[in-house]
Amino acid sequence: MNYTTAIFDMDGVLIDSEPFWRIAEKGIFREEGVDITDDMCLDVQGMKAEHVVEKWVAMFPHLKYSVMEYTQRIQDKVAALIAERGAVMPGIPEALEFFRGRGCKILVASASCYRLINAVVDKLGIREYFDILHSSQDELRGKPFPDVFVHAAQRAGADPKDCIVIEDSGNGVRAAKAANMSVIAIPASSNYDNPVFDMADYKLRSALEIPAILCR
Repeated sequence: MNYTTAIFDMDGVLIDSEPFWRIAEKGIFREEGVDITDDMCLDVQGMKAEHVVEKWVAMFPHLKYSVMEYTQRIQDKVAALIAERGAVMPGIPEALEFFRGRGCKILVASASCYRLINAVVDKLGIREYFDILHSSQDELRGKPFPDVFVHAAQRAGADPKDCIVIEDSGNGVRAAKAANMSVIAIPASSNYDNPVFDMADYKLRSALEIPAILCR
């Protein structure tokens, strides 16, 4: 393994929070008479919350509140679900120890806002592992654009070719490859066969496989 920097996505990688986003989006828009389906949520997985809301507002012009208000309501609901139900994904403690043991810098680069990133690392008790927490909140463009990964690496003083990204979404994999970084994809089992993950350098069932695959 020649990587100097490991960059973790958050939702669906560190914590099983993708269901929380679906619950929040579907519930809040159902109150407005809009049926957001699981497939629609999957299509926008990994994107910034405000960009997701912009998409729904454009699709359903009768919606009466602003993008900012819907985004805040969704984030509030996700924050509450993280506090109530948040649990670390299998293999993440072992993967963090693996990278730390090899002297790697360890970063978070997430589409979520800093409020939620901080809530997750504290809820899971893993803040100590991370050198940098970086959010798409600081970026004009979210995933699938590479900006969040590029700027996280720049903050760490890392060359993209020395970075490996751990992602669970198609948009995240596209973003990492566009940043010229290596990618480990760990899709949800229901999305494992999606061909978008064929562009990843590795496709795993669980983070438990990371040490073995990188020590080959």
